[in-house]
Amino acid sequence: MTSTPLFGLGTTTITPEAGAALARTGDDAGVFFARHQCGDWGEVEDSTRQANELALRHGRSLYSLYRLSDGTEVLVGTAANHASTRMLLAVEFLFREMNTREGYALWAASYDQEQNALIAVEEPLVDALLAELSFADVLDVGSGTGRYALKLARQGAQVTAIDQSPEMLAVAQDAARRGRLAIDFLLAPLEDGLPFEASRFDFLMCALMLCHVPELGHAIQEFARVLRNGGHVLITDFHPDAPGYGWRTEFRRSGIKYMLPNMPHTRADYLEALQANGFTILKVMDVPLGEVPEGYLSEAMLHGNENKRFCLIILARREG
Repeated sequence: MTSTPLFGLGTTTITPEAGAALARTGDDAGVFFARHQCGDWGEVEDSTRQANELALRHGRSLYSLYRLSDGTEVLVGTAANHASTRMLLAVEFLFREMNTREGYALWAASYDQEQNALIAVEEPLVDALLAELSFADVLDVGSGTGRYALKLARQGAQVTAIDQSPEMLAVAQDAARRGRLAIDFLLAPLEDGLPFEASRFDFLMCALMLCHVPELGHAIQEFARVLRNGGHVLITDFHPDAPGYGWRTEFRRSGIKYMLPNMPHTRADYLEALQANGFTILKVMDVPLGEVPEGYLSEAMLHGNENKRFCLIILARREG
């Protein structure tokens, strides 16, 4: 923390509920606004603290959490463009920042039952690409609940699926048992490197997870290492442009919105990392929000956002 302001607050406002709490305790709102502006994030969780540090560099929303003298929690939030800052009671804004492991642990039980707009727009496009490829030994990185591991195993491939979330993998393993599919499931974080020998696989699938990985270049390097020459990698992700629109990986449970960290990768970062590691880019698809099937998004969400990039899909081949 510094005593020097790190960003502008813009127009400051206080909700009536927060104003009443301040009047009751005699606390000075200006003190909390100043702490927030100087990077004293108060009692936010570590994941929010880390997100704020990224937000300072990349122009995203900033959040702090403080306690008034009677213990009441107040939230201070600054918009991504720094045009406005609002103070409100924490109970008025029911959200929680979670790290990736915590988030997917909680999300696992309902993940496959939700109407996920990103999956709805991504899956048909991926199915069309898969139909054009041939493969035998498949690695599904960030397999989650096994969406693609199960599908590829049903097509006759020998599939290995790896994920860092035991809760998500448990869902995938149950589905594989019910379907009598022989999939090799492994629990391991990608940041430790892939626990396989070089040139093990002829196809690697990585769906909707690199947006959470801090070291994108290291991940792609590992993909190249375990793929055979001529093998393919198919990457899908929450489009790296999306956080710039204020969109986040999030889900709701019991009236609370849980938000997961999205790393500040760019579209170019993906392509450059692949090319730097010996991949030839075969296809890049920037899928706009307007292509999400009807019924997944509200009219308010779609209005004015139809052409904004929502999903990124990349098919590449490992060269010699």
